[in-house]
Amino acid sequence: MMIFILVLTAALTGCGGDSAGGKGGKKVEITWLVRTDANMIKWEEQTIKDFEAKNPNITVKLETIPQDEIDQRLTTMISSGNVPDVWSSNWANSGFATYRGMDALLDLTSYVQNDAQQLKGIPDHLMDIYKIDGKIYGIPMLGIGSYLFYNKDLFDEAGLEYPPTDWNDTSWNWDKALEYAQKLTKDNGKAADKIYGLLDNNSPARKAWSFGGEFFKPEAYTTGVMGEPAILDNPKNAEALQFFTDLINKYKVSPTPSALDAVSQLGDPFMTGKVAMVVNGGWGFWAYKPAEFNWGVAPIPYIEGRIPTLYVDPWNISAKSKHPDEAWEFVKFLADPNGAAKSFMEATSATPADATLMEDWYQQMAEITGMSVEDIKQVNDGAFVDGKEADNHLITKFSIIGTTIDQTMTAVYEGKKTVDEGLKEIDKNLRSLDLD
Repeated sequence: MMIFILVLTAALTGCGGDSAGGKGGKKVEITWLVRTDANMIKWEEQTIKDFEAKNPNITVKLETIPQDEIDQRLTTMISSGNVPDVWSSNWANSGFATYRGMDALLDLTSYVQNDAQQLKGIPDHLMDIYKIDGKIYGIPMLGIGSYLFYNKDLFDEAGLEYPPTDWNDTSWNWDKALEYAQKLTKDNGKAADKIYGLLDNNSPARKAWSFGGEFFKPEAYTTGVMGEPAILDNPKNAEALQFFTDLINKYKVSPTPSALDAVSQLGDPFMTGKVAMVVNGGWGFWAYKPAEFNWGVAPIPYIEGRIPTLYVDPWNISAKSKHPDEAWEFVKFLADPNGAAKSFMEATSATPADATLMEDWYQQMAEITGMSVEDIKQVNDGAFVDGKEADNHLITKFSIIGTTIDQTMTAVYEGKKTVDEGLKEIDKNLRSLDLD
């Protein structure tokens, strides 16, 4: 799910735990595992302080782990039985399906049924993402789409109109985005001074989604098992990847992987003004707040069949938690739209899963971007009409799958293989993976 994502979840009365904490007044300690994030630590510490004040018999131990270490550390914890009580399966690179496949996630169905009133603000279409075979394994904390973010100052310099916010506006299509990218690209022959018109941060499979393509069969997303890939079945896959490869090598408005690595040494290429437009997950809404230029948000350019990627992160409880009732109390507390969920949104500007907080979020984003509340609502909500949850969240062992795809596509983007050669190689390599 991805470069930085954050915290939210539910504050409820556990199915059998005392409302004040451990059973019979006994002091209980639970562990809350989060990603290392300097921007979050104050909110996390305050949340624990507020929760413990209301639940004096429950102590929350905060454990922080860098995102790129979470998979390895969690696997060790799960195999040893020394698991965190509350965490988010999508903060690891593998994602929800992998950890559900390891039987690492507690079935929360009975808790949700008992406390449904307190979770009523979370829309059914978000809750259903983590409902498998009628059982609920996660409580959504964030509801994030994918968008095109653009540098208004560079647009103004180039004399370009800002893109629309209506996802159904067919004038804002990939041909128009290419035209804009060509006008926004600046190249005086010095690599250090170059400004690229467009960067798409999506993985190859999600780039294919942007054109209506698909690398996997429908059952992969419902069973969690990749099965036979569909890479060569859908001509939109080749069309999409040829377009993005041409942005790099034909039109030279996007950086090669090696050039992107170089320019990223200075920081995020969009934040440093080295990229005029970037397709990214909705975390850009808060990640770009410190930018020293004006920026706006638009839909991913239109094409028939376009599928925006969604990143709906859940709170989970470990199946082997020794204190599931107390862990559920903490999850309820995190998801309370009048408490921790609201303070989380205010502290981070992250897009909340709870619909009752959205009006406040629209207003906050309007103030940050200089766009109207109506435009923010339109561009944000439009992503969810045809959007689909990220593949790495729903297909098991996706870190291996993703690495296999990226190894070949890097060579394609660098011009060392054709798109056709690359897709055939990816299909062959995925079929040879042992994912049992």
